[in-house]
Amino acid sequence: MRLMNYDKVYSALAKYATGIDALHIIPVPDLSGPLEHTIGALSKGLIPAHYRWTEEKTKRAYSFKGYREWARSIIVAAKYYYTDEEYPDERGYIRSTPTAVSSPGHKIPRELSTKGTGRPYGRIARFTWRNNYRYLYGKLWELVAGLEGELGISLRAKVLSNYTSIPEKILFAFSGLAALGKNCVLICREMGSYFVVGEVLTDLRIDFTGSRFEELNVPREPEFTSCGDCTRCIDACPTGALIEQGTLDINRCFQYLSENVIPVPQIYRPIWKNRLYGCSTCIDVCPYNSRLESNAEKHFVGYVGTGEDLIDLLSYSHNQWDERFRDNQLIIRDRLAIVQNALLCLGNCPHEGALPLLETWLSHTSPVIRASAAWALGRMDTGASRRALERRLHDEGDAYVRDEIGRIL
Repeated sequence: MRLMNYDKVYSALAKYATGIDALHIIPVPDLSGPLEHTIGALSKGLIPAHYRWTEEKTKRAYSFKGYREWARSIIVAAKYYYTDEEYPDERGYIRSTPTAVSSPGHKIPRELSTKGTGRPYGRIARFTWRNNYRYLYGKLWELVAGLEGELGISLRAKVLSNYTSIPEKILFAFSGLAALGKNCVLICREMGSYFVVGEVLTDLRIDFTGSRFEELNVPREPEFTSCGDCTRCIDACPTGALIEQGTLDINRCFQYLSENVIPVPQIYRPIWKNRLYGCSTCIDVCPYNSRLESNAEKHFVGYVGTGEDLIDLLSYSHNQWDERFRDNQLIIRDRLAIVQNALLCLGNCPHEGALPLLETWLSHTSPVIRASAAWALGRMDTGASRRALERRLHDEGDAYVRDEIGRIL
């Protein structure tokens, strides 16, 4: 492929960037410096063992293994997702049956009770209200097609977004579109941290002479210059998972805990509040996110809304579950991880109407689920909930669950 002029390529990208809120094209960079820094972080034991994220996998990711042979440039792009939709109250009760339909088949509550008089409701983190990753993925393929037509060429391309095999945060920071914050999340003035990113690796050969990338090197480690002396994210993290600037102990992060079927420590459960999925506390407190325009597109790709009635969710059949979440990123999670989150929510938003469901989940095959249901029943603290726990203790053979029930009784 012939060498292309940088300004011409960038102009073509801008022309076909419909639905994309920020983008740039960069050369494939040398990431040997950041690789060294990341391998050092791996040795601290802050990444869960079951991730199986090894030094060898890190080296493959940072050397673009599988792509390096043909990739010559990378398009980096972002989709802004901060809308004016109401974020549910963390106290977690709906005053009445939801009536405001926001998309076909899905209703969002408008009024939330602060007194526990309505039905219990679980919050979904803002970045999961709709599947912006899938939306951006589709838009990037449209961009590739437009670029081919505009330049009169055929491209070899690989589109990526979410859980990719390359270090996308480092690439995005290298592009100059954003910087890495102390909370390990990308930030920029125009979009704060309320955006998702995607990439297109291409075989497009570009002459970067005269551009900002001509002699730009990737720093070995983040400098956090955009954050200054601010530590709001570190101070606000409910579990102290941000142990220092740019260092996250994933094992303690609510986002990680909400994604997996693993025991949630007792000390974390009351501060779990009504998180049905995800945690964005470190993002929400960032000053960059305090003065943004809530004008992001309200598309319906993978739309699930701001949360879910907990009693409804725990009653879903497998088919209902798949129908509800099929196009959202929640569908890739183990259903039991979301069930456990709902049970923890019910522990913090007790409701007598949930008693039959909690008894059902108290007999589940998973000890983690049984223990979570037991904790929720214990927090209900009624005669009926205690009798349910006593019956379960009589039949329970798992030591972890027996200890959980024993602490309550």
